[in-house]
Amino acid sequence: MNRILLDDRIMRKYRSYSYDEYLRAMELLKDHGPTEVCKILGWPTTKKSLLHYWKYRKHKPPTARWRPEPSKELAYIIGVLHGDGCIKIHSHHYDIKLNTIDYEFADKFSRALAKLLTKNVVKPVWIGIQRGRNYGWEVTYSSKAFYTWYRKQTLETLKPYIEHNKDTVRHFLRGLYDSDGSNYRCKKIVLFNSNIELLHYVQYLLMKYFTVIATGPYLNFRAGRVSVKKNGEKIKTNYDIYSIAIYRKLHVNRFLNEIGFSITEKQLGLARRR
Repeated sequence: MNRILLDDRIMRKYRSYSYDEYLRAMELLKDHGPTEVCKILGWPTTKKSLLHYWKYRKHKPPTARWRPEPSKELAYIIGVLHGDGCIKIHSHHYDIKLNTIDYEFADKFSRALAKLLTKNVVKPVWIGIQRGRNYGWEVTYSSKAFYTWYRKQTLETLKPYIEHNKDTVRHFLRGLYDSDGSNYRCKKIVLFNSNIELLHYVQYLLMKYFTVIATGPYLNFRAGRVSVKKNGEKIKTNYDIYSIAIYRKLHVNRFLNEIGFSITEKQLGLARRR
């Protein structure tokens, strides 16, 4: 079943209230009692105890516990979620997750997300090769507010958070390149992704904010390509994969100095661990 449809079914099963519904109810509670507010909003009167908790600040709906504000941490997380990161519903948990072979990347993601959500830092956990394609360092946080907000976003609606200032642009690009970028001996920096619109947007950001030229996009792998991982598992590419590349020495150095990678091996252009 389609992941989005499955998530929608789960969210309908467990009634949640949006931030706007919360604000509307709180405004009405200034002049009316919980029972009357239920009638005004068309909610069952069984929800009057919930409104009581809201009124006296004993409880908030999960969607009201976090609100997006432009920051370098949010920009970095957005970059990662356009690469190796993902969001998903697991049981009753609304997960923001990363799985990677790079501990530095997992740690950076964890610290940025912990600060963004005002949570304690979660230490990356090593998931062994028996998990197949998910082996590596894994970090998972749960936030219904973030999940509910992010799944409604598009690249267009995220641009104000990405382009809030030069520093947020820098961290968005770093998160994306940490995920899907490569650095060949500090001579060529390449970004791979299946989303051509995203790659064109990255080219625009690189040029506008850092005067870095990235050529392409180039088609690297066609959908249907089969590759074999070190554990023998066969992986089939579901989408065409494209890339953009930074070749000129001046621009490569400018990228490394002004944007860079969180992963030491990538930053230094060294061979990647397996």
